[in-house]
Amino acid sequence: MTLLTEVMERPLDPGYAEATARRKAAEADGTLRPRSTATWVGVTVLAVALGVATAVASHQLRVPQASVTEARSVLERQITERSDQVAAAASRADELSREIDDLQRSALATQEPGLLDAIQRDSLHNGTLAVTGPGLVVSLTDAGGGLVDEPDEQSLVRDQDLQIVVNALWAAGAEAVSVDDQRLTAKTAIRNAGAAVLVNLVPLAGPTYVVRAVGDVDAMQTAVARSTLPAYLQLLGNTYGIRSSVVAQTTLDLPGAGAQPLQHAQPVGSQP
Repeated sequence: MTLLTEVMERPLDPGYAEATARRKAAEADGTLRPRSTATWVGVTVLAVALGVATAVASHQLRVPQASVTEARSVLERQITERSDQVAAAASRADELSREIDDLQRSALATQEPGLLDAIQRDSLHNGTLAVTGPGLVVSLTDAGGGLVDEPDEQSLVRDQDLQIVVNALWAAGAEAVSVDDQRLTAKTAIRNAGAAVLVNLVPLAGPTYVVRAVGDVDAMQTAVARSTLPAYLQLLGNTYGIRSSVVAQTTLDLPGAGAQPLQHAQPVGSQP
């Protein structure tokens, strides 16, 4: 109660009250003189000088140095060159894979037609052969469409989002699946590297990621509707602003993953 009474009756700090009393006394006896014009001018000039110095220092800190700009340009040029080399190598690998397939079909068509049929069936299942057929297309788009300079990481499509979509489509009866034209195989990994999404170690451009699944459209639509995928997509939209859509298509063209490295092989007709 003593503290409350002190606050109510004497709200001003004693030191502040004493300074105010001294100032009033000085004004009364004429000993307190107002600040001169020169003093105000000096204070104004000092404030302007401090503001200009702060602005110049901030500009110097924000503007990159010439050496930094040059190093960045070199790195950007090297990234572009390496990317072109990788694209050229991938294109050459696809050409060689097609040549190998043609030679394989030509050699086995007359000698081992049954083996050729088995290889083609296996190629459809393991994703090395391109396929065409009806299916579903699931699209996920980053919140803001990727137009924000520094978007919130929570508003970006993550690897686990694509994994959930892909697993739901497999469970719904999909016979072949691709993500942004990257065909999924038994060895495919969908991972994040920073803000980028990698599929088969290939970075996807975004901000929209398209998952295509070939299979029985009616059966897949029914299975997807009964799964947890619709609720998960709604959660992404309501919580993080990630837009999504599920559309049926009469014809989808999925690329092949190309020849896969052999882990084990044995001569035809030999015992395992």
